[in-house]
Amino acid sequence: MKNTIKNQKGFSLIEAVAAMFILTVGLLAVSMMQIGAMKANTNAISRTDGVAMAQTVMETLRSLPLSSSLLTDTGAALDAGKSVNGNAPIPANAGHRASELYPATTVEGSNGKVYTIFWNVEKDAPTKRARTLRLFVYWTNQNSGLNKVIMTSTLGGLYL
Repeated sequence: MKNTIKNQKGFSLIEAVAAMFILTVGLLAVSMMQIGAMKANTNAISRTDGVAMAQTVMETLRSLPLSSSLLTDTGAALDAGKSVNGNAPIPANAGHRASELYPATTVEGSNGKVYTIFWNVEKDAPTKRARTLRLFVYWTNQNSGLNKVIMTSTLGGLYL
């Protein structure tokens, strides 16, 4: 006589292993998405700090009288010191550096990143008795490389 079990209920070992494999692949995908989101968040924080730093320096410079030594035309082109083709910027080529406003040539942000700040001034541009100011803020992120914020503003002009 043969023993047969009727109406078997439950899962076989192969079904359980297959389900665990599918669950593992899904959890790995979710963890990779989480790692990507954390990297993007770090990049966004750095960019926010860089823009805030650029805005702070720009507002400081805009609040100065045109006769300030920080707004003198040193003869450097507006783009002097700028990074070219992804290479590091050369602040020494710029007309003015962060050390004229801060104790050092670089500034550490609230996120621990080091920001390189410099600017150039062109006198009588775009009109007489005006200054064109171009500000550069550079920093490096581990996953996105060299980042920058460049702001240009015109100071003075017709209303003087």
